[in-house]
Parts: sequence; structure tokens; C-alpha cells
Amino acid sequence: MGHFYYTWVYFSVEAGAPGQPRVDGVTQNSATISWDKPKDNGGGRILGYVVEVKPKGGEWTESSAVLIKDNEFTVSHLKEGQEYEFRVRAVNEAGPGTPSASTGPVVPQKPHGLF
Repeated sequence: MGHFYYTWVYFSVEAGAPGQPRVDGVTQNSATISWDKPKDNGGGRILGYVVEVKPKGGEWTESSAVLIKDNEFTVSHLKEGQEYEFRVRAVNEAGPGTPSASTGPVVPQKPHGLF
């Protein structure tokens, strides 16, 4: 008689889209955004988030080399006066999920009244 072993493997799929990011602050070279976690985690724990940035006429690229653990992030090294859009992906064991809606155009600039 042979022995049968059962291995339970739990698969997760990519997470759903986080909420559309809010722009909480802008300077001449950065933008701070925040977002709500996705309603659908894909069946796996959310490990972190990837924030993507796209300059006007450009392509979406990741803005950080590491996963973002919070629901807020400041994207730095932006060019003053250049138009950017931002979006977020939740990451679980299956990898980056569906991107959020974009923030729409954001232009880094000095706060009014400051020199």
C-alpha cells in the first residue's frame, strides 16, 4: 500500500487597485501622495505598495527601489514646472496588482508667497 501525502498550497492572485491617490502636498521638486488600500487583496497579505510616476508624454516608471509600507509617499527628484501623474499598485505574494486611477496632472512648484 502506498502512502498519500496532501500538501495544501494557497495561491493568491494579484491585488485589486488601491484608491485613487490624493495629492497632499507639492514643492518645487516633490509631491506627497496618499491612498486607500485596495478592497480586494487578491487572497494574499499586502506586502507593500509601488508608486509609479509618469512625466507628461512619458512612460510609467517606479519611483522607489523598495516597497512602500505606508499608504503615503513623497516622490522626490521632480523637475519644477514639469507636469507629472502618479498612480499606485498594491503588492502581494503574486506581485504588483492592478494600478490605481491616476492623480491627474500635478506640477511641482514653489508654494505661493515664498521666495
